[in-house]
Amino acid sequence: MPKNKDKTPKKNTGKASGKKIKQRPLEKIVKGKFIGNEVGFGFVVQEDPKAEDIFIPPSFTWGALHGDGVLCRIRENKSEDRGPSKASESISSKKKGRRTSKALRQLPPKTPDTTQRQSGEIIEITERKPLLGTYYTVGQEGFVRPMEKKIPHAFSVSPKSRNRFGLVEGHRVIFNTPKPKMAVDKKGNSKAKGEHRFASGHYTLSCQVTEVLGHIHDPGVDVLTLVRQYNIPHVFPEDVLTQGAAMPEEISPSDIKGRLDLRDEYIFTIDGEDTKDIDDAISFTKTPAGQWQLGVHIADVSHYVQAGTPIDLEALNRGTSVYLADRVIPMLPHKLSSGICSLFPGVDRLTVSCIMNVDMQGNVTSYELVSSVINSKRRFTYEEVQEILESESPFDNEEENPDRALFAEMDKLREVLYQKRRTKGALDFDLPEAKIRIDEEGHPISIEPYQRNQATGIIEEFMILCNETIASHAIKHSTPLIYRAHDAPAADKLARLKGTAESFGLNLPYAPGPLAIQHLLETAHSSPAYYAIAMAALTSLPQALYTPDSPKHYGLASEAYCHFTSPIRRYADLQVHRIIKQMIHSYPKKQANEQCDLATIEDTSLHFISAQCSRTEREAEALEREVAQLKKIQFIQGQKGQTFEGIISGITPWGVYVMLPNTTEGFIPNHYLKKMGYAHNKDTNRYTDKRTKTSLVMGAMQNVRLVSTDEDDRRIVFALQ
Repeated sequence: MPKNKDKTPKKNTGKASGKKIKQRPLEKIVKGKFIGNEVGFGFVVQEDPKAEDIFIPPSFTWGALHGDGVLCRIRENKSEDRGPSKASESISSKKKGRRTSKALRQLPPKTPDTTQRQSGEIIEITERKPLLGTYYTVGQEGFVRPMEKKIPHAFSVSPKSRNRFGLVEGHRVIFNTPKPKMAVDKKGNSKAKGEHRFASGHYTLSCQVTEVLGHIHDPGVDVLTLVRQYNIPHVFPEDVLTQGAAMPEEISPSDIKGRLDLRDEYIFTIDGEDTKDIDDAISFTKTPAGQWQLGVHIADVSHYVQAGTPIDLEALNRGTSVYLADRVIPMLPHKLSSGICSLFPGVDRLTVSCIMNVDMQGNVTSYELVSSVINSKRRFTYEEVQEILESESPFDNEEENPDRALFAEMDKLREVLYQKRRTKGALDFDLPEAKIRIDEEGHPISIEPYQRNQATGIIEEFMILCNETIASHAIKHSTPLIYRAHDAPAADKLARLKGTAESFGLNLPYAPGPLAIQHLLETAHSSPAYYAIAMAALTSLPQALYTPDSPKHYGLASEAYCHFTSPIRRYADLQVHRIIKQMIHSYPKKQANEQCDLATIEDTSLHFISAQCSRTEREAEALEREVAQLKKIQFIQGQKGQTFEGIISGITPWGVYVMLPNTTEGFIPNHYLKKMGYAHNKDTNRYTDKRTKTSLVMGAMQNVRLVSTDEDDRRIVFALQ
């Protein structure tokens, strides 16, 4: 069978696969991405972000799969083209209908017609990426079921592929499926050729397996599946590995030339006990004038990663390191991230230092930015520092604890800086984060809330101060920079927050500023309503992003903020280092402007890098959440039928969320609650028992029973106990 050509037609020519399509008045052809749905319909998200999504009825998807690049012809709206309402787009009705094949999943009936909207028809599939699925058999036949639930099709596997890869039930595989060829009828309508459609509207298509990730029961395959599903780059290309292998293992005398030599200073690091890449080190003294001198020394990654080299291109592609429960996917090869760039104790390392004099009110009175060389004297963990801070009296032998007075003084500055930010309206969310420990096989052995304390606060406040100083320095000298910006919340989001606060008897003024939101959080902190208020406040805020246009950060109450302190794991920080080093005349001027041949104008380049770093950060965070939820499910799934006490963390019309003390969150579906006599009140957003008048409200403690878990859907189902 000849290979289908990806020939993209010119706009409004009506061509598809080389055949003319009869053009109707007022119709046009647009390009976009197809977003599928279990029900069978879909949408085309146009390339223009301001353009409306186009509804594609099930009968006009013509074999397009979720994620395909497509050409879509706008259709005149007809009764069969009416799309689902926004409320119904994500809610599937119960599955029913005659079974058409054991190999196929049943599909729910079509969503009822509701709202008139712009509709269209797929006329060509321009791009199709490899898919990921699970191999299974029915009799003598082999099939792949996609991991993506928005692809409601089974894919048949030929005996040749089965034998080649030795496929057995439960193998996770990467596979390709051919794009359907498009035919054109006499009326100019497109139609996919060679489809096998069943009564349910379900297609079975052939596929070609290209890679086997492993078996679902093999260690690490569960997480690897998610990594591949999210398209996170996790294997370095050969040219990157070759360049990385050539990196030195120690610095040379020529590297030190022109740098401030701080190797005799008492410089140290404070990190988590399992940290592999150490970006930052600290020095801390009191000046004769009674001020604090804080030195923040950051790994000089830009010395080794030159713009436009294979390592740099791949670092930009990744944008950030990804920290998962069982592995780290680094932005840089290990010889850099866990080698020459990492600030291990007892070895010389190249750094960029920001040395600040800070008065007793937390103001930076003077600072120096300089390329430097350090030799860290000790690596502390947060636990060690916290234990020292909490000791009630000095050790009998001062040599056993020479750092107690130092850390106590550092903690004083931490408190001054924190209170200064608090006075300006910085928002502090005391929400639980999970610390997951796993064994060598990847099985979770413990899950507990991550502990914030004085030690973590010291590093957090010191890094914030350094980042603000760097951003202010760039503004002062009118130098373009990549900032970490955070906008104020929109008015409608604040209105919802106000409504949530009032439902708990708390007050929030109209159009509140950050100080009012901060006061609300502090007022609610010791009450059961805190989680609900904090989540409502957090979701009212827009997402922080990277941009060269705006230096302000609403959440930190900062007039100028950037990311400078983690160049091993964030590309935005690496680019900021290049610019800062140019400013301090220790770096070739062309390096800060020159970026991977992406643009010839610096401002354009910074916009591209900012957008790329913002995108990869969102993707990494989404993957990290999915892996954490997967490990929580694996930890609890053997306890089916057991009872737990948790806090009601969310209430929706379709059910109630309950979070356990170890941060594991499950869901009580609405139909379970109805059986118990509960009904949802949308005005108060609570469920009330019609008989006893007891209510399920946000923040209340609730006993629940574990009903089921689903690793593929990352879903935990509870029932009221």
